[in-house]
Amino acid sequence: MNYLTQKLAKIEPTPGYRVRVEFEDAFAAELDLTGLLDEGPLFAPLRDPSFFAGVKLDRGVPVWGDDLDLSPGAMRAWAEAGRLLSIEETDEWVAMNSDPAASIA
Repeated sequence: MNYLTQKLAKIEPTPGYRVRVEFEDAFAAELDLTGLLDEGPLFAPLRDPSFFAGVKLDRGVPVWGDDLDLSPGAMRAWAEAGRLLSIEETDEWVAMNSDPAASIA
């Protein structure tokens, strides 16, 4: 698995700051993004439920408006872990679960 090449095929907002995601390889999960709401001013707009519900995909990357997106690779790690991970935990997860032979192309 190469987390750097992950792309979403679908994303659907659900109540409670959650999203249902499906990756290009058909792996699907529901993520609770509530933990991002207090992670600084960048994520503050997500507190508005109508803004949160406006998530779209741009070439497989979830985006809100013009200034906010999330890494599909991080989202894949969170989905596999079953919870939102801190930046450090996400980096550790990716390092422990990456296939060194996976292509970046």
